[in-house]
Amino acid sequence: MRCKTWLLLGLVLVAPVRSSAEEPGSAQALFLRFGLGARAAGMGEAYIAVAEDASSVFWNPGAMPAVLGTNLTLAHNEYFQSLRFEQAAVTHETEWGTFGFMFTGLYMDDMERRDDVPSAVPLGEFGAYDVAFAVAYGRYIVPNVALGISLKTVYQRIDELSATGFAVDAGVYHVSRIPGVKLAAVVANLGTPMKFDTEEYALPRYVKVGGSWEREVAALDGRVLVALDAMFPNDDGVREHIGAEYSYRRMVALRAGYKAGYDSQGATFGFGVVYREINLDYAFLPVSNDLGDSHRFGLGFSF
Repeated sequence: MRCKTWLLLGLVLVAPVRSSAEEPGSAQALFLRFGLGARAAGMGEAYIAVAEDASSVFWNPGAMPAVLGTNLTLAHNEYFQSLRFEQAAVTHETEWGTFGFMFTGLYMDDMERRDDVPSAVPLGEFGAYDVAFAVAYGRYIVPNVALGISLKTVYQRIDELSATGFAVDAGVYHVSRIPGVKLAAVVANLGTPMKFDTEEYALPRYVKVGGSWEREVAALDGRVLVALDAMFPNDDGVREHIGAEYSYRRMVALRAGYKAGYDSQGATFGFGVVYREINLDYAFLPVSNDLGDSHRFGLGFSF
């Protein structure tokens, strides 16, 4: 019965996005799809059934109730070219459920302003940035099934033009009766269109379904984790994410993954170190098409 409930909830999440697919490249504010955390990045962003930390506010608000106590995640991403990505998320467990908050900011260096007529001398400089704030809530509805929702405010600015929008994420998280198996589904960025001046465009909606399998392996003196996600965006074809992690005595972790269906991304690599209640993570994402590679750093605290 519980498995049927999870499947029905998954279908409810998938329907709104798949029934309103846009043309390829039609969605904007794509920074809303940039993953949170270096651990997830190192695992190919196959993470919606793994996110048992504060990054669950982004990956799957339905997984937030699995985060014990108070958890804080900070992330810095040196993206290709001059782009920088800063993120922070916190979750707090209470007797009424788990509450979360997230900040996301995409920044770039100032660019030269030029007129319609070509000129060797720029007219000055202008800046551009994107930010989003989210508040989230999740709780178990039965002992092995949790639901969560996140409400986001999105703001973009390019020079003197700006746009504001609102979006909702919702997720379900299921701990299977099969030892080590967890299942999840998420629908993200359902909301109002963004509008710059007179131009209006859709948010980058998507659905993800995925699962993970985790097992202690005595011969390796550690733990092995494998995860797989399928992503259905509203402006492109299906994308697959696969990731794996080996953790030695829960102190040092090695990670690898692959992102299929992307023009410039593929393999991912990473590692992590745990010291008491502090997690330090790093991920390396090779990027093709001469865009430059991506380096992600993460810091996590548990209280």
